[in-house]
Amino acid sequence: MSKKQAFRINLDGQMLKIVLRVLLILLLIPGISVAATNGNIRGTVVDAGMNEGLPGVVITITSDNMMGERQAQTGVNGQFIFAEVPPGNYQLMASRKGFTPIRRPNVLVKVGSTAVINLTMELEGAAAEIIVEETRNVIDTETGNQGSVLTKEFLQRIPAGRSYQAAAQLAVGVTGGSNPNVGGGSYNENSYLMDGVNITDPVTGTFSLNFNFDAIEQLQVLTSAYDPEFGQNLGGAINIVTDSGGNTLQFKLYGENQNGEWGPKRDDVFAADGTILAPTDYDSRFDTKSLSAIVSGPVIRDKLWFVGSYQYSRTLISLAGVDLPRDFDGHYILGKLTYSPNASHRITLLGQSDPTTIDNTNQGSRFINPEAQSRQAQGGWLSSLRWEWYISPEQFLETQATVQKTFIERHSVPCTHNQDLGYHPCEDTEFENSINYTTAPRVGIFNAFSSGNSQVFDFDDRWRAVFGSKYSILQIPFLGTHDIKAGLQTDIMVWDKIFGLPGNLVYYDLNEQSYNPDTFMNYYWYEYSAPLNYETFSNQLSAFFQDVYKPINNLTFRWGARYDRSIFRNDVGERIIDVGVAQPRVSIIWDPWADARTKIVANYGRFANPGRIGVADYLSQSGFGAKLYLGEYFSNHTNEANNTYYYLPPIMNYTIHDTTTAPRADEVSVGAEREVISDLAAKVYFTGKFTRNLYALDELNLLWDQDGYNIIGSANGTFTSMYRMRTPDMAERNYLRTDIGMTKVRSNRWEAQATYSYTISRGSVQNTPSSFLSVPQQLEYILDGYLGTDIRHDFTSGFSWDLPDDPWTTRLGATLFLESGYPLSRTYNNGNYGDFGRGFIYKDTVGTYARAATWWELNLLVQQALPVRKGKLWAIAQVDNITNQRVGQSAFVSFDNRWRISSRQNPIRFTLAGRYEF
Repeated sequence: MSKKQAFRINLDGQMLKIVLRVLLILLLIPGISVAATNGNIRGTVVDAGMNEGLPGVVITITSDNMMGERQAQTGVNGQFIFAEVPPGNYQLMASRKGFTPIRRPNVLVKVGSTAVINLTMELEGAAAEIIVEETRNVIDTETGNQGSVLTKEFLQRIPAGRSYQAAAQLAVGVTGGSNPNVGGGSYNENSYLMDGVNITDPVTGTFSLNFNFDAIEQLQVLTSAYDPEFGQNLGGAINIVTDSGGNTLQFKLYGENQNGEWGPKRDDVFAADGTILAPTDYDSRFDTKSLSAIVSGPVIRDKLWFVGSYQYSRTLISLAGVDLPRDFDGHYILGKLTYSPNASHRITLLGQSDPTTIDNTNQGSRFINPEAQSRQAQGGWLSSLRWEWYISPEQFLETQATVQKTFIERHSVPCTHNQDLGYHPCEDTEFENSINYTTAPRVGIFNAFSSGNSQVFDFDDRWRAVFGSKYSILQIPFLGTHDIKAGLQTDIMVWDKIFGLPGNLVYYDLNEQSYNPDTFMNYYWYEYSAPLNYETFSNQLSAFFQDVYKPINNLTFRWGARYDRSIFRNDVGERIIDVGVAQPRVSIIWDPWADARTKIVANYGRFANPGRIGVADYLSQSGFGAKLYLGEYFSNHTNEANNTYYYLPPIMNYTIHDTTTAPRADEVSVGAEREVISDLAAKVYFTGKFTRNLYALDELNLLWDQDGYNIIGSANGTFTSMYRMRTPDMAERNYLRTDIGMTKVRSNRWEAQATYSYTISRGSVQNTPSSFLSVPQQLEYILDGYLGTDIRHDFTSGFSWDLPDDPWTTRLGATLFLESGYPLSRTYNNGNYGDFGRGFIYKDTVGTYARAATWWELNLLVQQALPVRKGKLWAIAQVDNITNQRVGQSAFVSFDNRWRISSRQNPIRFTLAGRYEF
């Protein structure tokens, strides 16, 4: 057993012991927070004859998503509430002696929302019961947040990308890719949650796991004005609520094959001097295959349910001229048990894993031999235990403990004796899948081939243990009614990292005459000391309080506050980030006609993201010892003077300012929604978000000329950059967005949502930590520049329609996305060629030179049910980017003032799939 394996086993055992001990304590202590995973049903029953609230009515709800039934009685004003019910479709029954019973089917409860059901009961007559075939609520008149809650029924009917990351793009204020920009924030300032528990990567601030799309019950995407129980972000919150099973055994199998190579191709675009301005589509590849299965049902009816799911995904993508494709091979596994011993308790155990390998990750050059390609192995596991205690109809306690381990490992692609794909070949004496940690890599420059080995190896383990609970007490009478919720949460994070170079050497080779292998020679090489190996511990503590106050039935005040305290340490245990921040939030929601068809909203909230381990790592002190040797290119030079190690970095060149604070955003928004016709609501919102005190680096040593073009001296006599981490007020973002949209809930066989947004985003920092302060003479061009999230026009929509009078059931679905181009800046080389600080200068305000082209994509999905003896069989065809738009999505203005495209929008893609379910 290697030392690395032994260390991991020891760490795993220590973490599990800690988790078990803390879990036992927390399960016995009320009041420690998890974000929303349930919804509410609230309403009023009115006596038709007296036209006033009717007390004593027994309200019963049942659902395939809830074990057993729940009952409540209306109070003196005829009001009732069911708090914290699992999301899904419900049937509601109302009965009282002397009155005709009412049955209301098809009540949809969305996560974090309240379904308002108002009923009118008549004296007992000839009818046995009254069935109210009313439609679902279009507007939630008790919440002020913006975003979307996407149900599994809707996601299954539209071309949503079959991942929660892609589906999140349907929400208002979301732009970018798999790690999106939400509400003007950076790609690494969102929080990701599974069943309410924070699963955000503690190092990078990005998503940390992939997930079986078919195991999603609902996907909640919050982009602004959300409650205090959501926090630790400056962007948005993406909350996955997983399927819990039911009393009916269900099975679903889905398989797909997607091909992006059959569409029209584009040639290279060249300048007059032969410079490539845009790449060709020929000799590229885009193939995806996926297979998923989910089975769920009862172990004991109304007592114990189970869910098991698996998804396999394989994607091969290569750019033009690159021989070996990027080979993504992922397995997503989930298991879940839900146990309810009685109506007062529900216990849920969830386990999830997503082992994945990505081979041939170096796709930026064709001059890489197979043995020099890299593999990234990633994934991990998550285990969560949740206890929900319905103390009474008005009191609820939820306690949850989650442990997650993720890993990222980088090294050479394991060798293989099977050369059908042309991957790294094994030597005759090597075993299959051997990994080479000893042969030194040779990095090619000036079009020489890279060979020998991949450049680095990296073993990166990230632990996150989350313990929390929340307590709710509802319908407190005081000048109206109050629903109060409070909670605590603690996060314990560990980062274990090993980083090194194979053989502790790296050679840099070149072709003295570009493209001529006969002039190949060694340029120089480095010899390094032993690999880096360190571990960091960090922790966060969060608390929140919120009150939903209704002085009258059609007016709601949601107010409360959140406090986050964060400590992030570097590799030697120093507290680099040690901050706390309070975040008050308030929303006012008015339903002026008290008919649950209109709301007028005003919100204010403060949001904060104290940081992440990756920020603290800037001040880590570990480094390499290194020797530099000059190669045969320097034929008249001796290496004797370089036979001693020097330290990289030679001095500790990162420090932190004494008075840093937590980055924060103050947000205000106003809006209105109205159900203009049955089941369809229109909305308009305005949001302003003002972010300050973002992490930024200034430079304390180098002295620049008045234009920031040349270094003319230094403070300490050495030409070494000395950076200092700060959180100044001028590290800011100012984000203004206006939204106009509509929502159509499912009825008459169709459902839709669409939003148009107009956005202005200006400031000095998009991603953090930023180095915009490192050359002070350039600040006049950076302050109040246009940021990458300044997407002026953004349109998103999704639509589904079940064809009428079709005995076989045909479904059509479509999505349309449009984003106008992001702002571009022209830069000019400075006199230092990037050796110190920034390698370029601006001469105009950032983002004012030009804009990238507008891109749009239309996707179409057709599903046809086929008759089978048992269950349902679906034939599925999908076309993505049906018009084959190929806008340059990754592009830049070169130093010689040329618009150069490095990658284009994905091509038209055709998917054939099938799904079987019973």
